[in-house]
Amino acid sequence: MLRFINRLLGRHQNTLPPFDLARNRFRVKKKWPPTFSELTDKQKFRFERKFKRRIKAKSINPLWNKWTKIAQWSLISFVAVYGVLFHDFRKDPNNPRLGEQPFEGLRARMWEILGNFYTHSEGSMAIERGGQRRVPQGGPERSLGGEGEEEGKRGAGSR
Repeated sequence: MLRFINRLLGRHQNTLPPFDLARNRFRVKKKWPPTFSELTDKQKFRFERKFKRRIKAKSINPLWNKWTKIAQWSLISFVAVYGVLFHDFRKDPNNPRLGEQPFEGLRARMWEILGNFYTHSEGSMAIERGGQRRVPQGGPERSLGGEGEEEGKRGAGSR
């Protein structure tokens, strides 16, 4: 099954013989890794500095850093907005002042500004072209005496 998947992916079986260090044409100049017990303090320090620099350079990934920052700030802002505008502190057992809502004024002002922006039905929030608010459907005309007429119609239709 694995051969079939490899063939589908366009991978070919490696035809090269396994690498043999004894038959290597290019001899190494220095033995790697060095034996640190045999090195002087100065040589050890140079190795440390060189490899710390190389690791630091390899670990920098701008795309990862960018999306990590975006995710972190999104979570922070979500928790702050939820805590200030929606969380019910009255029932929270960790609230030092039980029954008190710390952001009550801010919440009231926000919902006053937004009004019925998040309503379920479109008819209750119909707006005219000039930006003025229409009378809600089934508005004052119905409430003056229209209710009795509706009930009469329903009653007559159901009898």
